[in-house]
Amino acid sequence: MVLVVHYFHQELEQMVVHFKKIIYSTIIFLIIGCNNISDFQSNEKIKLADKTPYKKVLMIGNSFTFYWNLPQVIERMFAVKDIRIQVDQKTIGGSKLYEHWNHNLKNEYQLENYDYVVFNDHSTYPMKNIDTCAKYIKLFSSLANEMNIKPLIYGTWEYDYLKDISKGKSSNTMYRLDSLATLNNATYVPVGNAFEYVEKNHPEINLYMDDNKHPSPNATYLAACVFFSTITGESPLGLPRRFEGKNIDGKKIYYIITEKKAAETTQKVADLIGLSFK
Repeated sequence: MVLVVHYFHQELEQMVVHFKKIIYSTIIFLIIGCNNISDFQSNEKIKLADKTPYKKVLMIGNSFTFYWNLPQVIERMFAVKDIRIQVDQKTIGGSKLYEHWNHNLKNEYQLENYDYVVFNDHSTYPMKNIDTCAKYIKLFSSLANEMNIKPLIYGTWEYDYLKDISKGKSSNTMYRLDSLATLNNATYVPVGNAFEYVEKNHPEINLYMDDNKHPSPNATYLAACVFFSTITGESPLGLPRRFEGKNIDGKKIYYIITEKKAAETTQKVADLIGLSFK
């Protein structure tokens, strides 16, 4: 009888050991399976993100568009927020929209490849050549709307020369461009309004180069924040104050470096102005 009990206990112990092995193997299998599912889901998310097409913006204009790498700065702002939008430019220093219209007809800017197109007329045209300005904003905006492209009108600022002109008028540059945007089913980008606000409320921030006309790095950063907010509908608060890229040789370059206090202030101004135009 003792011998039978002894063998019974041995068999029971072996069964327990075997059962533990089965449980252990099952747990390991479940852990590996869960990890594989998690990895699969992560990979699928990455693949889905990779397949999400980029939207594209084309900026047509002059030095007010290309100064201090405005298109590249806007694109980098999109990138740091994981917004898949690329920004291209067709810019000529001192150019007017009618020149771009004629150039587009001859050389084809291929607007059909874009989701947004920004129009920047010569800074004096809204005040001194309003008929020509209105004509080509209408032509470009109509063409964009026909192609289901969203047209945006770059609301440029008034420097001293333009302020002297608008003093004797019933409206200024920003008001006229805003009105033309409304008339042509386009979106107005209130950069000039943001400049005006900074000049009145934050005079310590220099917005101009030594010609008192072209934008300083701080001003370009402000403009980029306004464009970011207008296109995405998101707040620019918290964006980095410097953006880098690589040149043709693959070496690091900085598109812009903004003073810390100026960056914080201009982000707040852009956010405030952007909200007021929504």
